[in-house]
Amino acid sequence: MMFDDIGGTIRDFMHEKPLISTIIGIVTLLFLAALVIILIQTAKPGASGQTFRRESFSADAKLLIPAAPEVEKDYYPSRTVKNAWTEADVAPFFTVPDAESMQSLEKANDAIIAEIIGAAP
Repeated sequence: MMFDDIGGTIRDFMHEKPLISTIIGIVTLLFLAALVIILIQTAKPGASGQTFRRESFSADAKLLIPAAPEVEKDYYPSRTVKNAWTEADVAPFFTVPDAESMQSLEKANDAIIAEIIGAAP
């Protein structure tokens, strides 16, 4: 009897306000889906039923160590570092800039400085 009254009230509500009842139904379904997903994710995996026996290992012959790969002839895993470079070491890597390059670099630097200082009060 009481359930019939509750069912009738729910049916009346669904017919009077279909949009709200649809939204409540969707939210309820999403809540139940999230609850099922959380329960599945937090469930501990069951034992596989497989048992293992621990056996001690005893070698019946001498263990052979595999040969190490050959190190390349010019490869050194570490090297001694020089504290300073000599002029002969620097010469292949350094070129003296010409006057035109220096002037363009000076203009670029002046523009950067002007932009920084120009914003200062």
